[in-house]
Amino acid sequence: MESKERAPTIVVTEIGDCINKWNEVLLGIEEEGIPFRIQHIPSGEIIDSAWQAARQSPLLVGIACDQEKLIVHYKNLPASEPLFTLMHQQDNHARRSTGNNAARLVKGIPFKEYHS
Repeated sequence: MESKERAPTIVVTEIGDCINKWNEVLLGIEEEGIPFRIQHIPSGEIIDSAWQAARQSPLLVGIACDQEKLIVHYKNLPASEPLFTLMHQQDNHARRSTGNNAARLVKGIPFKEYHS
């Protein structure tokens, strides 16, 4: 449910061309009913990009991804301490749960547990 409107969204920063690799994360966010928007940048440092995305998000949650890793950040955390880190080799269940948990942070409800 990528939002085209000005509704509050989780901001997802795609570094390079990698968003299809992380589709399960986006489906997890959508499953929880929270809108997101994707912005593209050609290059960047992933943790900083996730923190900057959180700063841009009215919902205070930002995500950045590249070919190797996906980071979920929360605006109220120190820039160098992301909330979740997901590596490319983790399975679809871990990816979906990470998306669920990013959305649950917005909703203020407990995270789903997953085992990788």
